[in-house]
Amino acid sequence: MIPFTVIGGFLGAGKTTLLNRLLRGATGRRFAVMVNDFGALDIDGRLVVEHGGDTIALANGCLCCTIGDSLVTTLLALLERPDRFDHIVVEASGVADPGRIADLAVLEPRLRRDGVVVMVDAGEVRQRAADRRVGDTIGRQLAAADLLVLNKIDLAEDLPGLRRLLAGHSAAPILEASHADVPLDLLLGLDRRGQAAPTETADAFTSWSYEWVEPVERETVMTMLRGPGRLRAKGIMRFADAPERRSVIHQVGRRLDVSDDGAWRDGETSRLVLLGVKPVLGSLQRE
Repeated sequence: MIPFTVIGGFLGAGKTTLLNRLLRGATGRRFAVMVNDFGALDIDGRLVVEHGGDTIALANGCLCCTIGDSLVTTLLALLERPDRFDHIVVEASGVADPGRIADLAVLEPRLRRDGVVVMVDAGEVRQRAADRRVGDTIGRQLAAADLLVLNKIDLAEDLPGLRRLLAGHSAAPILEASHADVPLDLLLGLDRRGQAAPTETADAFTSWSYEWVEPVERETVMTMLRGPGRLRAKGIMRFADAPERRSVIHQVGRRLDVSDDGAWRDGETSRLVLLGVKPVLGSLQRE
């Protein structure tokens, strides 16, 4: 199944800026990005291989396509293409409910819901949330988030107050940023593997990889996944209460999925990768 991510947020919050960073930073992963309009995308002309009207093929293997009359029709057409993409990302319109768009992945067996990232304008969200005309829209967008990016913090006058405001609408983790500058691995699935060793991703964040040869107690892993600061997790586990089965862990913010992936494979080891803020993951080394 292809991971399916939705980037939402009100008008002007920074969704397109984030997409531009995603396209420029794509290395080793082929993204298919669905947008309402190519006009705002700042694509380096040297990257463009082919411009087909409603699609743009890039030299790094990524594809941009505009959403036509129907998001569903465009998505199905994308899935029928012979190209194989590693990830599909949709930029929701500024007034859309990104959670409902993400639910398309539940209905389409070729997709896997990878999460909803909601961009928040630190300079405008308080006023927008209090506006009776758009306040409900803002509330629905915030409530749908698996991860909130509080963008434009350089324009914020009261960051603690903004954090409290967002926490009142959503239990999702909050990343603070300027110009949508966040590590891409915080937004999308992790694919790092290896022995227990830290991997730096940004000044405030790090990832930690674990590997077990013997079956692992389920509660031990669940404890590692719970608590503040855990932003992302991905793993393949052999739990002690079901040693013959292969369990796949996927966590995006507050959303945790543990699914059965068939029989355990000979010679395989349990692996888990966590990503979060440094103080939290630093404490995991001592747990």
